Amino acid sequence: MCRQHRTRWIAMFGILLLGSLPVFALNDVQETSPKRPSAASFRQIWLQRVHERILPNGLLVLAVPMGSAPVVAFHTYVDVGAVDEPVGDTGLAHLFEHLAFKGTSTIGTTDWEREKAALEKMESAHHCYLEEKWRGDQADKTRMQQCWEEFQYWQKEAQKYVRSDEFGKIIEQNGGRGLNATTSADATRYFYRLPANRIELWFYLEWARFTDPVFREFYKERDVVLEEYRLRVENSPIGRLITRLLGVAFIAHPYGRPVIGFPSDLANTEIARAETFYRTHYCASNMAVAIVGRIDPDTVFSLSERYLARLPTCPSRRPIVTREPPQEGPRRMVIRMQAQPMIVLAYHIPSFRHPDWQPLEALSYILARGRSSRLYQRLVIREKIAATVGVFPGYPGRKYPTLMIVYAVPNPNITTDRIERTILDEIQRIQNDGITPEELQRYQNQALHDFYRTFERNASLAAALTAYAKLTGDWRHLFDEPERIRAVRPEDVQRVARTYLRPELRTVGEIQPLPAEPSTPSTDDTHPEEN
Repeated sequence: MCRQHRTRWIAMFGILLLGSLPVFALNDVQETSPKRPSAASFRQIWLQRVHERILPNGLLVLAVPMGSAPVVAFHTYVDVGAVDEPVGDTGLAHLFEHLAFKGTSTIGTTDWEREKAALEKMESAHHCYLEEKWRGDQADKTRMQQCWEEFQYWQKEAQKYVRSDEFGKIIEQNGGRGLNATTSADATRYFYRLPANRIELWFYLEWARFTDPVFREFYKERDVVLEEYRLRVENSPIGRLITRLLGVAFIAHPYGRPVIGFPSDLANTEIARAETFYRTHYCASNMAVAIVGRIDPDTVFSLSERYLARLPTCPSRRPIVTREPPQEGPRRMVIRMQAQPMIVLAYHIPSFRHPDWQPLEALSYILARGRSSRLYQRLVIREKIAATVGVFPGYPGRKYPTLMIVYAVPNPNITTDRIERTILDEIQRIQNDGITPEELQRYQNQALHDFYRTFERNASLAAALTAYAKLTGDWRHLFDEPERIRAVRPEDVQRVARTYLRPELRTVGEIQPLPAEPSTPSTDDTHPEEN
């Protein structure tokens, strides 16, 4: 594989993993960022800058006046992800993310009453089709075909009334930028930016799409997601490896299921099932919004009361009670295909809330995050046996006990076995000998640098505040991060390496090339020495 293709492949792997992690450094218009305060005053300064309001329905609103540019970043964090999906309904969290941009009964339609009637008939015909399909060999094929043709007819009728992408066009026409959303195992996030004199538009649109969503173009988007699955999983060596690896590492917890969903679940889903999932989870106390930029907090809270206080309250919510059974021995899976070889080592680690999380973060920095890390220096720089190496703590999520993933892409003619032995040797060195004071200092410098970058952009700060609010129960914990980073000691790193990076907690996934086909024997009876 040429360097250009190998680099693209590595970049795709990073995108695949980072899509499921809390993102605290989003691309954004650069506002005038505040100067970095001293460590002693940092927390107190920011506690005064962030204004909080919890609405009567339980929704958390955070307002942060920041910068001089007339730009405001908006971030809505919904505490629902793939981990919350019932068995048989995988992919609904991600699918609704798509549908949340389709509009309402007044946005995205030319005639809602006629569209609604067509949608109801379309859904009735689709349910008729599924009922016969589920009967298997006993299905009435004629009725099944009739239902399918009726479904297609009413789907086309409903489409006649659709104003495509009207929700996004309204935002764009009002100067909005960066309209997007992401779904992970833990949460769904919606975000974009608007000029400061358009903040009421955001409140109206956010209220509208979460109180009056129309599941228009449902099956069209379902098919888009199915195609996305084929592109990102079945036809992507990286996607296939990671998806299969999660299924091997987790045998009970829903972290073992793909965020995008299983194709069989998506193919058998219906609007009614998606609506039930939406009504269960898209409610006020499951949500947090952060508004950062050229704003007046009193205006923000007044608009919050006018619009967001009307979001429905949440019913009692049963937490995820499934616990992953302790792993009792190493697991391994191999995918053989015509692709660049790759190896991934996954270790079970605790959640983001656990006291050991910060030492594990330090371990990840020292092990394989950045060019100065141990594995990068050894595998890529000195021994030149890998094109790249990296680590992701907290995949596929951070809300529950999760995985630390170490990955490497071998250079040509280097086996994954050699890469694995080298990685395990470096881990054992940390377990036996610990880390140096210089390594700890590099980690702290780099981690603090990465942390303070969060405050350089409105969007990244809004994302961080909402994530900490829901992941830890209090957004204020974000400002304790420097103290936690500085509190890590070398013995903490050695201890967590010994505790969590044990063989019995390890799952290894590999991509190995297909064996070469045996050559066809020659039919020429002439011996070589006779030529």
